[in-house]
Amino acid sequence: MASEQELRQKYRDALVQLEAQEAQSGQLEGVLRLLIGRLCLAGRGRDARLDEELRKIGTLTRNRLEIAQINAALEPLTRAVAALDQISSETVNMLRGPDSAASAEATGNRPGPAAAAPAPVPKGAMPLSTTQTQRALRSNTQTHKIPAAPPVAAPASGGQPRIHTALAQMLERLSALPELRPAISALHDRTFDDLTSDELAERLERVTNLIGEQRTSLLREKRDIEDMLVQIDSRLEAISAFFAFEEQDRSDTRDSSNKLNMLVMGEVNEISSDMTQAGTLQELRGRVGNRLDAINTHLEDFRSREEERLSAQVDRTLSLRARVEELERESRVLQNSLQEEQRAAMIDALTGIPNRAAYDDRMAHEFARWQRHGGTITIAAWDVDNFKGINDEFGHMAGDKVLRILGQHMARSVRGTDFLARYGGEEFLMIMVGMDADQALKACNKIRAGIQAIAFHFRDRPVTVTASCGITTFRMGDAPEVAFERADGALYEAKDSGRNRCVVR
Repeated sequence: MASEQELRQKYRDALVQLEAQEAQSGQLEGVLRLLIGRLCLAGRGRDARLDEELRKIGTLTRNRLEIAQINAALEPLTRAVAALDQISSETVNMLRGPDSAASAEATGNRPGPAAAAPAPVPKGAMPLSTTQTQRALRSNTQTHKIPAAPPVAAPASGGQPRIHTALAQMLERLSALPELRPAISALHDRTFDDLTSDELAERLERVTNLIGEQRTSLLREKRDIEDMLVQIDSRLEAISAFFAFEEQDRSDTRDSSNKLNMLVMGEVNEISSDMTQAGTLQELRGRVGNRLDAINTHLEDFRSREEERLSAQVDRTLSLRARVEELERESRVLQNSLQEEQRAAMIDALTGIPNRAAYDDRMAHEFARWQRHGGTITIAAWDVDNFKGINDEFGHMAGDKVLRILGQHMARSVRGTDFLARYGGEEFLMIMVGMDADQALKACNKIRAGIQAIAFHFRDRPVTVTASCGITTFRMGDAPEVAFERADGALYEAKDSGRNRCVVR
């Protein structure tokens, strides 16, 4: 019997372990789907054949994964990458100019897809940049004729890449400050190789100004806190002095009471002595009267000292109360200031709507409430269509204007119970509580149509701006990350389906 119970327990333990492994595998699969989708999106734009294969891989990851289908898609993808490597190798040598090609022929080193590393850049030729490579690749796929790079003096050995690396590390650290994220995102919209010196200097100047403003704000807050600490120290000294006076008062009262007791007892003893020494009743009456007058004098002195002590104690108590009330007022002011700073840290500086940190905080709150009480939570992930094209054609000031106006439009379009945040770059997120997928789709399509109807004008040209949206509703067993991944997948499906649409998943 004991053996059967042990087997049952082992069976239950194995089931629990298997369920945990399945849950972990599901989460890992979700993360890998999202990673593959992002990598496919990042790899597009280099070659039409590669784009098609990446699109197929992205479509596969959004559906049920089949090993046979994935294996079948890997071979065409490998061939597309190999063909791109072949084009890139030819492009590198042709961009170096005819002198380098002749030198390669003379030494017998012919370019090929398996070349280990590019040859040194000849003197007078500009090092290969990302922009030049992409332009040359497009030209090569169309006409198979690649122009040589214009002769520009080469920078000092590796100096420019080291500067770019240092700048990237600096921007990564600065992006931790919410106030600097919009400017940092603008700098990351294009690679450093794509920026001219003037553009790079202008953007770095914007970040420098923001850093200066942030430093000024921090110094101001530091001074306010230092002043507050000085005032607190002063109030604490006053409180300490008050209690010291209280202790001294208690000691003085004790001494005064002891002194009064000794004086009164002395007079009483003298009365007893006078009663034995007095010869007549008249004499006794006179002596007792004198002793009683002395006792009355002692009591008056004691009462006078106590009244002075009590008056001083009342004055100190009132003074301390006033200082404590002042300290409480200053504490409330500082607390309100800190709360205001905290609220400001949760607001996106560019659009004026909540930022990603605020979204994470609100999502944690709504998810915990959903787990306790149930109900419906729907997430809508938005992305501005062709936003990089707006930045490239009209400049980042125009892109910032688009984000501000769209953020304000969406903020006006949601209900009071809904939540809107700028998640990063040109992506926005909505949390719709108590709204199912069909209701959310209707509401989001209305918002999308409103975005399309906004009359943008850049450089005296009317420009239509659209946005795509992915919608999902929390399901039993969902974590916030799982629901977000599903909404993000629906967003990419909307992008792949032609943009300017809302897709429910």
